[in-house]
Order: sequence, then structure tokens, then C-alpha cells
Amino acid sequence: MDEENKKQPEVESKKTEIHECREDEYLNNWKRERADFLNYKKDEFKRLSEFAKFANEGILLEMIELLDDLETASREIEDHGLKQIVKKFEDFLKKHDVEKIDSKDKFDPLLHEATSTEEDGSRLEEVRAGYLMHGKVIRPARVKIVK
Repeated sequence: MDEENKKQPEVESKKTEIHECREDEYLNNWKRERADFLNYKKDEFKRLSEFAKFANEGILLEMIELLDDLETASREIEDHGLKQIVKKFEDFLKKHDVEKIDSKDKFDPLLHEATSTEEDGSRLEEVRAGYLMHGKVIRPARVKIVK
């Protein structure tokens, strides 16, 4: 019995040690899960922000088609009122961070779509304007590469 009494504190000590190890393990697991959850929230926020930025892309592309028609009509008919409407469309697009692609520089396959090429073309002639939205190409510029 005396031997058993000596082992009792040792057993209790081991039980306490095991209990503390489990508590540490639970705490560490909880910390890991918490960090994973915070990373998930951050990633989901980024994804939803990107989605919201481009949610209107389809509507804006349709408006750009209308703007193309208005610009064509404006070139054919010298009407001050029509030019003001074109300007309002351009301001509206700018407000939504949509900007025209500059087609005066050299050909860039990320921004331009070549419709035709003349031999050793060095200059771009815009056939249809291209547009960027928040820095992303939503419609490439159609260009002719001419000498």
C-alpha cells in the first residue's frame, strides 16, 4: 500500500501533464483555425470587391456600342447637340473608370486587334475604339496597321 501511495502523486502529475498538453493542443488548433478564417475573410472580401468592380461591365459595353453609333453620326452630321451627347457619354464612362485605349502608339496585342496589315506597317489607324475598365481590357481596339 505504501508503494501505491508513492505512485499516486506521480500518476496525478502525469494526468495533469496530459491535461495541459491537451489544452495547449486545443488552443493551438483554435489559433490556427482563427487565422485560417481571417485569411478566408480577407480573400473573400477581395473576390467580392473585384466582382463589384466589374458587375456593370456588360451594360457599359452596350453603352459603348451606342457611343460608337453616336460618334459615327456626329462625324456625318455637324450637329452641336449630338457632340454634347457624345461628350456626356464619355464623361459617364470616365466616371465609371472606363477609358479609351490610345491607338497612336505601336501595336500591342494585349490592347489591339489587327483587322488588316499593309507591308511593313509602322502606324496604327483606328477602326474601332477600344476600352479599359479599371485597367482591364473590356474591348480591344481594332486597328489597321498601315505604312
